[in-house]
Amino acid sequence: MRMPNLSLPPPAAAAPLDEGQALGVWRLKKPLPDGEQAHAGQWYSAHHGLATEQQAAVLVLDRSDQGAGVMLRYADQAGDLAQLQHPNIAVPSDSGVTPDAHPYLIVDGEHGEPLLPQLHKLGLRKRIELLVQLCEALRSAHQQGWLLAELDPAMIWLGPEGGVRLMGLGIARIPDPTDPFDRGLSLGASPAFVAPERRAGEPPSLASEVYGLGAFARGLICGWEDTPKGLAPRRGSAADPWPQMLEEQQIQLDALLRATMAESPELRTRGAESLADELRAWLGQGPQRSTAEMAAPAAEARPRPAWWKRWLWLGAAAGLALLALAARVTEPQTATAAPPSQRNG
Repeated sequence: MRMPNLSLPPPAAAAPLDEGQALGVWRLKKPLPDGEQAHAGQWYSAHHGLATEQQAAVLVLDRSDQGAGVMLRYADQAGDLAQLQHPNIAVPSDSGVTPDAHPYLIVDGEHGEPLLPQLHKLGLRKRIELLVQLCEALRSAHQQGWLLAELDPAMIWLGPEGGVRLMGLGIARIPDPTDPFDRGLSLGASPAFVAPERRAGEPPSLASEVYGLGAFARGLICGWEDTPKGLAPRRGSAADPWPQMLEEQQIQLDALLRATMAESPELRTRGAESLADELRAWLGQGPQRSTAEMAAPAAEARPRPAWWKRWLWLGAAAGLALLALAARVTEPQTATAAPPSQRNG
């Protein structure tokens, strides 16, 4: 029996959807500018059709290989991804297809808006604090077995409380290096955010994650430029857009950015955790301590015995030693020679 020919709708960018458009139980409100031209679709804010106070963000994907890749990854990991818990990470909760066959993802909750269009309102310190928050969120993700396989600037948002929000579509399970599950890219991110080894077909790793974080950090600090291949961070010094920066701060920050984007993975900053600590140090803050470390009192803060108690113990120990010595001196000696009567006999 001959199978009929099947074909998918041709690739196409999603046409703008009208306010009030129904996508399942959700109603679209407005399209959200994200300041990025290289991602896989268009963001919208939305509310629940019945409970209007319930908010969500909706990503309507292009009908393309990238859009298909996003949906396939979500379908493969949806159950596990729902268990990823961190206040600065939001993951899709539902999916569907628009009437004109464009796939979409729902990120339930109120998440603010994409960061890049709001960047001009933020000073250097606030930008670096957001980077620290992003790295700390990834520290937690690592502990739960996830990493940021692909960083797309359009997925980094400024939350309603002013903190960073990672719309975690590029999140993936940390792969087994002996059996990597995913070597491809799906978000259509600009090559500027993709580590060289990833472009060569290697699986995602903590080192490739750092490269993407470094590219994003350079963009936040040094600025952006449009290229034929999409958005890319400027390669100049941090002092170029921030001339008031002290020379020592500039040298330290430039070195930090270079280390995140080293061509060789072995030469890069060792993970988002180390990057967070280095950024904290630049801000004049100490490294983050674990809950266990914070609960344990510092050595110098632990109570020490009073001086008279220490001397009392020493005196008692000395007294016991003297008593033992006196007992040995006064103990009757055992005769080693025969009695006189036996010698004379």
